[in-house]
Amino acid sequence: MRRIDYAAIACALSLWAASPAMGGTKEELVRLQNDVLALQNQMRLFEKNFSEQIQGLRSLVIQLNDQVGTSGQKLTQLVAALEGRSADDKADSQAILQELRGLRSRIDDSATRISALAEQISQLKLQSKALSERTYQTAAGDETALALAADTIYNEAFMDLVQGNFDLAIEGFTAYIRNYPDTEKADDAQYGIGEAYYNSKRLPQAIAAFTRVINAYPSGDKAASAYFKRAKAELALGEKQNAIEDFRTVLEKFPNAPEAALAKSELENAGVSPSKPAAKPAARRPRGR
Repeated sequence: MRRIDYAAIACALSLWAASPAMGGTKEELVRLQNDVLALQNQMRLFEKNFSEQIQGLRSLVIQLNDQVGTSGQKLTQLVAALEGRSADDKADSQAILQELRGLRSRIDDSATRISALAEQISQLKLQSKALSERTYQTAAGDETALALAADTIYNEAFMDLVQGNFDLAIEGFTAYIRNYPDTEKADDAQYGIGEAYYNSKRLPQAIAAFTRVINAYPSGDKAASAYFKRAKAELALGEKQNAIEDFRTVLEKFPNAPEAALAKSELENAGVSPSKPAAKPAARRPRGR
């Protein structure tokens, strides 16, 4: 299987994103950098958890890994070409932007296929054997056992999220927060609940879960991600003004976070100036979890 040096790609993209560049090229590169790294992490998780009995699915993973790797190599070539150009040499900027958008389309296609693959894996596991009890279920009522199982409960919920067992992920993360409300991973668990709802298309519940991250853990390391993902869910529900407000909040409160560049791109794609104050959005309606 082809192996790609994603760290080198990420480094090259970061260096280019930090340099003066034309138009929307920098934002495109930042978004592609995040997508490639996210896909890399997903591929590693899938490879780690595949069994020998599902070789057909393993071959699909290999194909997807090669597809992502090819996109990564192309990105490296583009970055090298861009770095070799002067700031005033913009004659072929549109062609390069078109190339980047083509790469984005291929990476998005890989992400879609990975999501479908996760669903297949989940279904296979459900068909082959009943899901085993999770630690938070077997240790329920035993305070000593629960106290020793914090990492296990979190990791089980995270793997359920990755494998598409969204209801189990929600239950697991909820159990983690209930039993370990003051730990460093409590905000990660609450964010995981939002991701499970978001990925299962339960957008009102996702917005409520991300709002809980923002309100309960305002200084946590998931705050910027929660604002950004809440905005994405709001956009999907047609709540454009609320989404714009959240994207702007990411730019204003977390200017150095990776989500800041993504939020700026989302605003520009929506035809909104990142620097212009947004219209006051309608009051947010309470949402159930």
